[in-house]
Amino acid sequence: MMDENARAADPRMRMVTRVMVKSALDSARRAEALGLGRDHIVLSCKMSGVQDLIAVYRKLAARSDYALHLGLTEAGMGSKGIVASTAALAVLLQEGIGDTIRISLTPEPGGARTQEVVVAQELLQSMGLRAFAPMVVACPGCGRTTSTLFQQLAMDVQSHLRAQMPVWRRQYPGAEEMSVAVMGCVVNGPGESKQANIGISLPGTGESPSAPVFVDGEKVTTLKGADIAVQFMGIVDGYVKDRYGRNLQGE
Repeated sequence: MMDENARAADPRMRMVTRVMVKSALDSARRAEALGLGRDHIVLSCKMSGVQDLIAVYRKLAARSDYALHLGLTEAGMGSKGIVASTAALAVLLQEGIGDTIRISLTPEPGGARTQEVVVAQELLQSMGLRAFAPMVVACPGCGRTTSTLFQQLAMDVQSHLRAQMPVWRRQYPGAEEMSVAVMGCVVNGPGESKQANIGISLPGTGESPSAPVFVDGEKVTTLKGADIAVQFMGIVDGYVKDRYGRNLQGE
C-alpha cells in the first residue's frame, strides 16, 4: 500500500495514515494469535506531523481498545519541539486517548536528555492528569517591574522544589500538588498569591522595597532586605513540613 501510494502521481497522506493503522492492528492481532495477552500489547504509531499524529491515534482509538503510546517523533529542538509535542498530545489526551507518552526532543549541545521527562511531566500536570512536583506560577514581567529579581526567584524556587521532590515524595506525600506563586508587582501579585498555597509579591515600579507573603490566602508576613529569596525558601520548606507532614499520620 505504501509503495502504491509512493508511485502515485498524487501521493496522499491519508493513505499513510491508513497504512499505519492497518499495520499496527494487524501486528497486534498476530501477536495475540501467537499467545501474547491483549493486556501486554501497547501500540505506537508515531508521526512527525501534528495533524497526522492526531489523525492516526483517533483512528486507532476508534477501531481498538489496545493501550496506546503517544509521541511526536522528530519533534525538533527547544521550544519548537516542546510546542509541537504539546499541541499534538494535549488534543489526544483531552479526548481520553493515550495510556503512555514520550516527548522526543533534540537536545541542545551539552544538554540533558532528562528535559524530555520534565516536559512530559509538566504537560500531564498542566492538564490536571498527574502531579509530579509543585507548580510555580510566575508573571512574565512588564513595565511595572523594576528588576529581574522575580525572574531569578521564580527560577530558584522551581529548581528548589524539583530538587526536594525525591525527599518530599517519601516524607511529605501530597507536596507535589502544592502551588507556589512568584509575582513581580503589587497589581497582579496579591491576587495570584492568594490563589496559590504560598505566594510572594515582589516590589514593582513605585512600590516600597518590601514583599508581602501569602499562605493559603492569608497574608502572613512581609519580607525585606537582600535575602528575600532565602527567607521565602524557608517559608516554603516550613509549609511543606507543617501541612504535608501530617499525611504520615493519616490526617
